[in-house]
Amino acid sequence: MLIIAALPLPAAFARLPDQAPPLPPPDASFSIVSVSTSQQLADACWNLQSNQAIVIAPGAYHLDAVQFPNGVDGRLTVGRFGAAPIRNIQIRGATGNPADVVILGGGMLNAIVPFGFQVFTATDVTIADLSIGEVYYHALAVQGEQGAQRVDVYHARLFDAGEQIVKGTPGAADVTIEYSELFFSAGAVNHPDGDPPGSCYTNGVDGVTTDRWIVRDNLIHDIWCQDGTLAGPAVLLWQGAHDTIVERNTILDSSRGISLGLVGADDHFGGFARNNFIRWDAAASYAVDVPIYTTSPDSSILHNTALTMGRYPNAIEVRYAGATGVVVANNLLDAAIQPRDGATPTESGNLLDAQSNWFVDIATGDLHLTASATPAIDQVTRLADAMDDFDAQTRPAGAGQADIGADEFGVVDLIFADGFD
Repeated sequence: MLIIAALPLPAAFARLPDQAPPLPPPDASFSIVSVSTSQQLADACWNLQSNQAIVIAPGAYHLDAVQFPNGVDGRLTVGRFGAAPIRNIQIRGATGNPADVVILGGGMLNAIVPFGFQVFTATDVTIADLSIGEVYYHALAVQGEQGAQRVDVYHARLFDAGEQIVKGTPGAADVTIEYSELFFSAGAVNHPDGDPPGSCYTNGVDGVTTDRWIVRDNLIHDIWCQDGTLAGPAVLLWQGAHDTIVERNTILDSSRGISLGLVGADDHFGGFARNNFIRWDAAASYAVDVPIYTTSPDSSILHNTALTMGRYPNAIEVRYAGATGVVVANNLLDAAIQPRDGATPTESGNLLDAQSNWFVDIATGDLHLTASATPAIDQVTRLADAMDDFDAQTRPAGAGQADIGADEFGVVDLIFADGFD
């Protein structure tokens, strides 16, 4: 399908999924299963064994046309429900280009394909170099209560899911989402199975009671509701989640950004939100909220660049008195840092009045610094928990040398300013 090709990345961020370091081919420990039709793909997933790699030929794969085994409704099953566990699995596009392998359901409001991939009794799973979307619930669901753990989504495009694009259920530990693009092509729908029914019920990433998730080096955009109501966060880890790392992502044109916890101080524990670029659409008609939010004790919000574009009064919020030990440091913002409901975060080195000429190209979300950003350049001490920046460049050592925000101004910034990526 052309939906992926029709949605090019902003020019400055073509590298975000498309310059991912290529994965090496499956090594000799894997048996290879090559597929080129939708039915072959579904059968290969259903029959997966440990130490297998499914390699998918270029093409469009329509799951609504597949005859699934044993009456299972339309989904790509990784590790059968109730079966003996399997491990060491790869499912990947053959060319390394996610746009070449496009796996499609029947649409966000058509229950014929409820999920894209649903990981049950499998661990050490890599899903890479492919696109999946137009499904009723989730493009990827990691069923932790069935034993699914250690799932890596790498260099993929996940889009247009009726509810959350990526869903993790309790016990889904050590999931990594990296070098990927998550988005809605025209906003999220009001869903019959929403909460409440008929509501827009979405997130880009939603991990419930999950441990050690890493969300990094992704482009996440257009997480908003078609009816204009407030969508869920682009990245939400909550209900007792632990030790999340959300770093080096670009989050654009969405209702909400990163949330470590949501509804109480016991909703998330620890974790980092660092080195992210976040920018809201100043002209959008949908509701927006805060770019970065935490209720998590001992969490750290470090070196982010977040621009509300006048749509919301706060760029960072820390909530609840029980959210103790929260550090908010060295963030470059255009709005306030707001403690709520008795929270008392430790704040240092933050700059709250970012100007448009400080950035290479706000319109595309390229928030690398320009030479005009002198109030942000060489202003703070490098932090032990944020030694590198948005581009994985090492920040300068020594007092008073690091820059405020996600980007460390330097050689990479000059290259971007010249139009190269």
